[in-house]
Amino acid sequence: MTALSRHLQPVVLVILGLLSARTMATPKTEVSSFTAQSLASIQQAHAGRPFILSFWSVSCEPCRREIAVLADLHRKYPTVPILLVAADPPSVRKDVVRLLGTFALGGIERWQFSDESVERLRYSVDKRWVGELPRTYFFTATHERTAHSGVVDPKWLNDWLAAAAESRSPK
Repeated sequence: MTALSRHLQPVVLVILGLLSARTMATPKTEVSSFTAQSLASIQQAHAGRPFILSFWSVSCEPCRREIAVLADLHRKYPTVPILLVAADPPSVRKDVVRLLGTFALGGIERWQFSDESVERLRYSVDKRWVGELPRTYFFTATHERTAHSGVVDPKWLNDWLAAAAESRSPK
C-alpha cells in the first residue's frame, strides 16, 4: 500500500459512510406495481401486524385530504404500516408520482395499479368494492379487515392507530 493510498483510504471510508447514512435516512419514494396478487403478498409481508391499506386517485380531491391526515398520523404512529395505493392505471404514473411528491410521506409505502383494467384489480381486493374513493381497509393483527368508503374521521383514525400501535408494543 502506498503512502497516498493509506491517507486516502480513511477519507474514502468516511465518504462511503456518509453516503450510506444518507441513503438509509432517505424516505422510500418508489411506487410499486399493485397486481391481482399484491394483497396476498402485502398480508404475508405484514403477518401478525395491523396495517392500513388506503386506495386513492389523482382525480379524487377528498383523497388528497385523507393522504394528508394519514401522513400526519403516520409520524405519530410510525410502527403501524400504512400503504397508499393509487387506483389509477399505469398511463397516469407521472401524475401519481408528482402528486405523492407533494406530501411528506416518510416511510409510507406507495403503490399503483399495474393494469389498465382497474376494475379487475379492485375485484381482487374486494368483490363488493365498486370503485368509490377514497377506500380504506383497516387490518387487525389477525388480518380481519374493516372497509371504509369516503374520508375517514381523523379522530376515529387516530384512535384506531393508537390501539394498533399498542397491540404492536412488547408486553
